[in-house]
Amino acid sequence: MAYRGLFTKHVTVWAVVVTASRLPVAMAPLAFLFYGRGTDAGYSGGAAMAAAYAIAEAIGAPLLSTRLRTRPYRREITGGLGLSAVAFGLLALLPAPGTVLAVILAATAGAAAAAAPGALRTMAEDLAPEKRIHAALSLESTLNMAAWAASPALVSLLALESAPQTPFLLATLATLAATAGLWLLPDKTGATDDGQRAPLKQALTAWPVYLTSIAAMYLLASIELTLPALLQHREMPVTYSGPILTGFALASIIGGLVYGARTWPGSVHRQSTLLLVIMIAGVAATAFASSWTVIAALLAFTGLLQAAVLITRNLTLREQLPADLHPVGYSVLYAGSGIGYGISAAATGLLLTVTTPDTSVLIATGTTLLLTAATWLRRGAAPQDRRQDVSVLEEG
Repeated sequence: MAYRGLFTKHVTVWAVVVTASRLPVAMAPLAFLFYGRGTDAGYSGGAAMAAAYAIAEAIGAPLLSTRLRTRPYRREITGGLGLSAVAFGLLALLPAPGTVLAVILAATAGAAAAAAPGALRTMAEDLAPEKRIHAALSLESTLNMAAWAASPALVSLLALESAPQTPFLLATLATLAATAGLWLLPDKTGATDDGQRAPLKQALTAWPVYLTSIAAMYLLASIELTLPALLQHREMPVTYSGPILTGFALASIIGGLVYGARTWPGSVHRQSTLLLVIMIAGVAATAFASSWTVIAALLAFTGLLQAAVLITRNLTLREQLPADLHPVGYSVLYAGSGIGYGISAAATGLLLTVTTPDTSVLIATGTTLLLTAATWLRRGAAPQDRRQDVSVLEEG
């Protein structure tokens, strides 16, 4: 059993830090919308805050992670999380910050802590034994998905039963808890070179892995955003979309634990590609489903696979980049996920205005399949590229 012996004192603390740091990120989009709904900002102001948070996070993750190559991880991460906690705290405590200030605070909260996910994933490589790295990364993905599964209920309960600002108070406390927990972990220091090797440019050489991340999140966002319209189009109760997506999230949690419990045949890249193709087929099949139970079963099945796709994506990146570039690479993956979700949200909104929901699903799955094919073709060309590089070196 891969999880046996994984939970040492440090790994347990690390798991708590991962959960506490991810919860505010998962809560943020819905929290901003409820905040706008309950204040003078309105829904448009809440949407602007959510957009500012996501954009700042996508920009900040790869840029701030480059600092980790030559600096102590703990100091960098706690500084970012601390600033994010201050921004969330001001949103929770200021009586009427105004829409402009609220958008600025949202962007600050997103950007400041953006390097934490990649850094924490890299720290797991030192805390867990080498033979249990895949279990540690499976645990990290599972905790991430659990935070996303729990956050809608938490935000709704706090915002509707208490006050629109209350979710930000919980986000502040969770971020502070993560900051405190980091001081219980051994520090990690990046490389000691002068940092002049363009780390972000080097990390981008693994672009097929990032494209896989964009494809996976594009697919996920497409079905999440299209599901209510699809149910209505099929004359099924729209209220079933919530339980169906909850089932998807729970299946993802189970899938992550199952994948990490053992080793699987084949390279992690092949596993990732094969599982993503099966996911695409499962989502495409929902366009032809005649009952909500079939849709629920198909999405539960794809949820099981989604977790493994995310984990194998992380493991593939770990193989393709040197250790000192892992935090940068993981952060670019993180940014890619947000980009994929954002592009899908925009495309889905446009498609639903010009075509039917089932056609929208098929277009989304076709797009995802093309992105996946591009990564596979590039992977097939890589050996030839490496042979050419070797030939040039030998001639030199």
